[in-house]
Amino acid sequence: MHDSRDLAAVPPPVPPPEITVRETASAALADLADLAASLPGDIARNAQVADRLAEELAETGAMLRALPGRPAAMSGHDYALLGALRSAHAAGEDVAETIARACARLAAELGGSFEVIKARPGSWEAALIADLLRGTVGPDDENLPMYGGPGGSL
Repeated sequence: MHDSRDLAAVPPPVPPPEITVRETASAALADLADLAASLPGDIARNAQVADRLAEELAETGAMLRALPGRPAAMSGHDYALLGALRSAHAAGEDVAETIARACARLAAELGGSFEVIKARPGSWEAALIADLLRGTVGPDDENLPMYGGPGGSL
């Protein structure tokens, strides 16, 4: 006969990582179904569900990357960006134009081209992005409103 204190000291079994990934992916699928069923319902609620869905999918990606034999570590936003560029390329889009448009939209949301590069304004990468933005939205951001953000539209 075992003392009940012995059982309390034993932690519950940890499920295999694949089970946890499956459960997280299932939760994301349920949220996606919830979002699809409620459109064009309550915008605030739909935004909450979409945010939760994004978090669940990012968590699922991180879990998959952590499994043995998975791709090298990259941040979630690097994976998202790579996925977007891969999709644009597969659709036959001009990937350079896609990148230029994305940077312009980000600049519009942030309030100006400099905001996109301000974390490392002296780097060679920032210099190239600044040139790209000047060519896309103009040297003084005069075409920025056409890419969205405050006062603009997509």
